[in-house]
Amino acid sequence: ITIVAWTTVRDPVAFDQFEQLAAAIMEAYALKDSAFRPGVTVSEAAQSVDEIHVLKFPSYEAFDRYRSGDKLLALVPLRGKAISQSTVYVSTTEVDYAAQE
Repeated sequence: ITIVAWTTVRDPVAFDQFEQLAAAIMEAYALKDSAFRPGVTVSEAAQSVDEIHVLKFPSYEAFDRYRSGDKLLALVPLRGKAISQSTVYVSTTEVDYAAQE
C-alpha cells in the first residue's frame, strides 16, 4: 500500500528527533520511505506543508502493526510536540497510466 503524509511542523528540533526515531522503527516493517520539504508551491490553493512523506508498506496489516506498535506509541508525546498538523492518505490501488495505452 502507499501512504502519503503531509506534515506541518510545530517544533523543528523535536520534529527531527521524532523522524529519526520513527525511521528506525519503520525499518522493522520493510517499508520504503522518501521524504521531502517542498520549497515552492505551484498552486495558490495549496495547503501549507513543511514535509511530505511517501511510504510503501507491503500490506495494510503491516501499516497497522507499525502504527499500533509499542515503540511508535511511546513516541506520541514527542510527536505532539513536533507536529502541529498531519494529513495522511492511504491507498491500496496504484494506477500505471503509461501502461494503459
